[in-house]
Amino acid sequence: MAVQLQEEHVETIYAAWVRHKQTRTIGFCSSIRQADFLAAYFRSQGVKVLSLHSRTSEISREEAIRQLDAGDLEVVLTVDLFNEGTDIPRVDTLLFVRPTESLTVFTQQVGRGLRLAEGKSHCVIIDLIGNYRNADVKLSLLDVRGELEGTAKDRDSAVPEVPDNCGIHLETQVVNLLQELSRKRLPRREKLHQDFLDVKRELGRIPTYLELHLMGRSKSIGYRNEFGSYVGFLYWVELLSPAEGEVYVRHEAWLRDVEKTIMNKSYKMIVLLYMLERGEAHWMDPITPGEMAEFFHTYLTEKEYRKRKDFSDKDKLALWEWSEKTAIRIEKLIIDMPMSMWSGAKGSMTRFEDGVFSLDVQVQDPEERAKLYRWTKEICLYRLHVYFERRSNE
Repeated sequence: MAVQLQEEHVETIYAAWVRHKQTRTIGFCSSIRQADFLAAYFRSQGVKVLSLHSRTSEISREEAIRQLDAGDLEVVLTVDLFNEGTDIPRVDTLLFVRPTESLTVFTQQVGRGLRLAEGKSHCVIIDLIGNYRNADVKLSLLDVRGELEGTAKDRDSAVPEVPDNCGIHLETQVVNLLQELSRKRLPRREKLHQDFLDVKRELGRIPTYLELHLMGRSKSIGYRNEFGSYVGFLYWVELLSPAEGEVYVRHEAWLRDVEKTIMNKSYKMIVLLYMLERGEAHWMDPITPGEMAEFFHTYLTEKEYRKRKDFSDKDKLALWEWSEKTAIRIEKLIIDMPMSMWSGAKGSMTRFEDGVFSLDVQVQDPEERAKLYRWTKEICLYRLHVYFERRSNE
C-alpha cells in the first residue's frame, strides 16, 4: 500500500492517464485509501474527479453515474462498485491501478468500457498494474488465434494477436515477461472460479465451503491446494470486502493451519468444534482436555458411522459407554492425540502447555473475532464432513 501511494507513483499514473485518456474514465483501485489519494492528486491537477466507494456520503452512486455520463465528471475512481451490473455506455477509458488476479473479474471490469454509444469509436484500457502472475491470461481476452486456429497450443507467441480494429502497446520488459508466463499458465484456477460461480448463481449467494463441496463440479480440495484455504480463494476472486481482506491477510496462517493440519482421525476437528460451539465471543478461549471429554465422547458415539470409523479400535471399544472411568481415559486420549499432535506440528498455530490447549492467534476487535469465527467454523464443518465421507467410501 505504501508503494501504491508514493507521490512518484501517483505522478506516473496521472501522466499515463493524460497521455491516453479520452472523455470519460472509470478507474479501478485496490482500496478506499488509494482511491481517495489518487482523487486528491487528480483534483489538484484540475481534473473533475470523484472517489466513489462504500464510505462516500456526499453523492449517491446513481448521481455519480449521471454526472459521469453527462460529462460533468471526467473520472470516477472506485473500489469494486462497477465490476458488474452497471451500464455507462459513454465510458471510453478504463484505468487499472490495482492487481486483478481473476480473469472473470477483469472481464467484468473491461466490460464497463465496451458498451456502444453515439460518437464513441473505441475504448482505451490503461493497465498500470498488469499483475505479472497472470498478465498473459488477461491479454488472452484479446487474442483471436485460439478462435482461428483451434487451440491454445497453436499460439507461438505470448503476445496476443488482436482483431483488426484493436491495438495493444507493451514495453519490451512486458513482452519478455509474457514469454516466461506463457510456459506457466494456470487454467485450473479459472476452472475452479467458473465452477464456484455456477454454485453461487444457483444459491443466489456465496456458498459455504461445505455447499461448494456438495454442489460444485470441481473437487473442493482444489480450492485449498491452489489458494491455501477457501477464504484465500474468496480473497483472490475479490469477494471479500476491504475490511474482510485485512482480516484474511492478518490470519491467513491460522486459516491455512485449520485447512491443512493432518487428519488421520477426526479428533483435531472435534477439539476445534468444541471451541466453536461456545459461540463467537468465547470460541478462542483456552480449554482443558477434561472439560471437553464428554463432548468428545458424545460426538463420536451419537452417530454409528462416526463410532465405527474413529472409535472402534480394540482399545476403544470399552469406551462406548460413558462412565467416570471412561472420562479419565477419554481425557488422556485427547491429551495424547489431538492436542499434543496438533500443537507439536511444524508451523502449528495452536499451543498445549501445562494441560491447557489454546490458539496462537491474537484478535482484539469483536467484529474481527466474529469474522474469523465464521470462517473457521466453515472449514471445521467442511473437514469433518469430508473426513467421514471419505472414510465411508474406503
